[in-house]
Amino acid sequence: MRIDLLGAVTVRYDCSTAATPSAPKRRALLAALAVELDRVVPTDRLIELVWDGNPPATARAALQGHVAGLRRLLDGGLELATRGTGYVLSGDPEQVDALRFERLCDRAGVLLPGRPDPAAAPADRATGADDPVLPLLRAALDLWRGPALTDCGSALLREQAAPRLTDLRLRALDRLAEGLCRLDRGAELVAELVETAAAHPTHQRLAVRLIDCLDQAGRRAEARAWYERVTAQLPTAPGPELRLAGERVAGRPAVLATPRAEPRPPVATARPPHLVPSQLPRANRRFVGRAAELDRLDAAVAAGREAGPVLVTGPAGVGKSSLVQRWAHGAADRFPDGRLHADLRGFDESGPRDPAEVLAGFLTALGVTGSALPASLDGRARRFRELVTGRRLLIVLDNARSYEQLAPLLPDPPPEAGPGTGRAWVGPVTVITSRSRLRDLLVHEGATPFPLDALTPAESQELLARALDPARVTAEPLAAAELAERCDHLPLALRLAAARLGARPDWALEDLVAEFAEEPSGLADPARADLGPPGFGAALDLTCRTLAPAAARLFALLGLHPGAVIEPLAAAALAEVPPAAARGLLVQLDAVHLVEEGAPGLFARRELVRRHSARLAAELPADQRAAALDRLIEHYLNATAAWVGRPGDGPPSAVGPSAVAPSVVGPSAGDRPLPPSARRAADWFDREEPAVRGLVLRAERHGRFAEAWRLAHRAGALYAGSGHRRAGWWTTVESGLRAARACADPAAVARLTTDLAAVLVDRRDVRAALDHLDRALTSADRVGDPVERHHCRVRIAAGLAGAGRPDRAVPLMADIVARARSLADDRLLARALDDLAGAQVAGGALEAALAHADEAVRILAAHPDAAETVRATHTRAEALHALGRHGDALTTARLALVLGRTQTDPGVEARSHTLMATVLRALGRTAEAAAEERRAAATAAR
Repeated sequence: MRIDLLGAVTVRYDCSTAATPSAPKRRALLAALAVELDRVVPTDRLIELVWDGNPPATARAALQGHVAGLRRLLDGGLELATRGTGYVLSGDPEQVDALRFERLCDRAGVLLPGRPDPAAAPADRATGADDPVLPLLRAALDLWRGPALTDCGSALLREQAAPRLTDLRLRALDRLAEGLCRLDRGAELVAELVETAAAHPTHQRLAVRLIDCLDQAGRRAEARAWYERVTAQLPTAPGPELRLAGERVAGRPAVLATPRAEPRPPVATARPPHLVPSQLPRANRRFVGRAAELDRLDAAVAAGREAGPVLVTGPAGVGKSSLVQRWAHGAADRFPDGRLHADLRGFDESGPRDPAEVLAGFLTALGVTGSALPASLDGRARRFRELVTGRRLLIVLDNARSYEQLAPLLPDPPPEAGPGTGRAWVGPVTVITSRSRLRDLLVHEGATPFPLDALTPAESQELLARALDPARVTAEPLAAAELAERCDHLPLALRLAAARLGARPDWALEDLVAEFAEEPSGLADPARADLGPPGFGAALDLTCRTLAPAAARLFALLGLHPGAVIEPLAAAALAEVPPAAARGLLVQLDAVHLVEEGAPGLFARRELVRRHSARLAAELPADQRAAALDRLIEHYLNATAAWVGRPGDGPPSAVGPSAVAPSVVGPSAGDRPLPPSARRAADWFDREEPAVRGLVLRAERHGRFAEAWRLAHRAGALYAGSGHRRAGWWTTVESGLRAARACADPAAVARLTTDLAAVLVDRRDVRAALDHLDRALTSADRVGDPVERHHCRVRIAAGLAGAGRPDRAVPLMADIVARARSLADDRLLARALDDLAGAQVAGGALEAALAHADEAVRILAAHPDAAETVRATHTRAEALHALGRHGDALTTARLALVLGRTQTDPGVEARSHTLMATVLRALGRTAEAAAEERRAAATAAR
């Protein structure tokens, strides 16, 4: 593991995977301990630094939590221990760049006490190119990536620790500049000195070195300008060294002071000596599997040789770089002119690499050195294209950020093949990896896309076995399989998990699985949302930092969504934006593989990504989380209401039973074909059930009891109509029932108790179901509103019928009919009569059934377009058929068919066609019956 403090604070595992804590106070704690590596830091001192001198009363307890988090993050190379009244971070100083920098400066004589001043005794130093100090200083300064302790999370720590490091850096830079100028190589340091001198405008020694280096580079006018700029800003007269430097650049002939133009290589030596660069990183010894992907990459490169670059894309941790490096090593002999490689650090905390810097490395590897290296980006890009054209060269551009970063690094495209050209084009091949889909590259360069997915389960097991002792994996095959599943089969997550197990040989695999596991509800607790392979969240943080603010906000809010698939409407509710805007933000997340648009308008996400967004959601202000959660619950209340035909916002009394009563406790949807509308509802619910269940649980947990029981109740019909998501029904209804009881609403309790009976019937536990129906009836009888009491009793009667107890259902239905005669809404009476007639047909009380059906039809004559009218007419036809009055039954069934067509519901029409076929067969008209059966099938399939 490496801790970098000389720039933005970053943490990396040895495999170069970022593991930087995203919480600022945790970063501050780690930085404070790393600066004092192997020294005990008192707890009070850490509290002062982490909270910038203003700690809260809970700081000591919070510090312990951050210490525990860091211990999970650290690998075996670093150890965080408690010592007395403080903490100590132990490890190799080489693992901390600031300490490595100090040691290099010490070896170069810059840090050791008692050394003479760097400019005081030049005669004592090596004067040739073999000066051993210069490489040490160059290596030390190369460790710096920006101001020390940037983004460390503590302004106090930065104020106290950064100045010493910065002063040492200036001394090292001064010594390096002095040594290079003695060798007449001052031009090499101009760019670095310009940047540093601009940050320290009154540092006279630095100004002297910059003036001398500019002078050696032939840039006399710039050197004089810097002298004038520095002296103008000094509060006193310039010192003797600076004054002498100014005299040196002012006293030479003006012709030599003209800035040197960008060098152009002579025509005769346009191409440098033919070097064969080999810049590929060493192969990963633990690479496993991917045989099919390597073959596909081979084919893609073969096709792309004459078409354009190959773009390998995928989410963080999927193994893009490892795959390309493995393939490149295996294909090296196909590129005899060399292999160039650059990590573009597109998603690095310190920012993406400058293409000009990358081109400088490429050109140097190709033999362009010294003054022949163009100064401008355009000049370098042009020279690079000239040199690689016609060469059988492999160019690997790893971890690209954008097309703008890539464009200067791409070779010229192959010429279009003309007619009759029998020769294949010979030229470089470019392979690019990125977390971004880089659509601009596909459009402008004709790149060949190569999406990379996770490992197969077998490959995941092999990776774990190779990273651990294979015997541990063999001994716990089920735990290994679950661990791979919880790591989403991503190589990075698996390696991080294996590293953790490797550091704890006394742990079983199931111990780590248990730590990674979520609570049984399937809904991540924000306090536990960071569970998972330590370090993987840091890789996702790097991706998130590239997002626009609106997309980053949506990604955090998606942490409140418990489902695996996101629709734009749900995202719009969370972010409180129009659906079109939400879809655009989801597309932005898809572009960097934080979600995947697997089907149009449906954006899936991996479990580790969902956990990460849940952690980000937990960091949002509480009022924002609460408001977003309320909007999401309201969205799903409306969505479930739309699918089951219930009003979305009405009071409990407005939610009638008609849409779901037939399926409250009846056969499952898997026992019979579903009409198209029901199939669409079932498909929607199969996809959205985890979200609905999770929101019911979360609404209950956060005291939204009314919303919890309503959503659970509305989901009941969808559970009954789903053949695949019934396992979560019990959990959802139990949560809804607890919420209903918390509301002290007897109508809600009656509804949810009836729903629980439906689950029990579905599980074939009829005795327990009947017990719950009795309880539901007791609750319903306590309901004060007669209409609401009527609805509750109707559902309970339907439950009794579905539970196979017509002996109890029919008397209750008769009582419901009697009480409904006193209600103002005659349609409620008509529905109750129809329910009673249907139960009596099933029970053989045919004359009574016909009488009740006839009365229902008469009441509904004033509502010919109502769904109840179609249903009652159909029940009357069934009663006539059961009485043997087949002619009247056929006439009534035809009327039901005509009325049913006004409902635009293919299921209603198909039911009438089926009844007509049954009656026609009873009349002996088999040909007509067969025709009706065909119509029923065709209608149901619409």
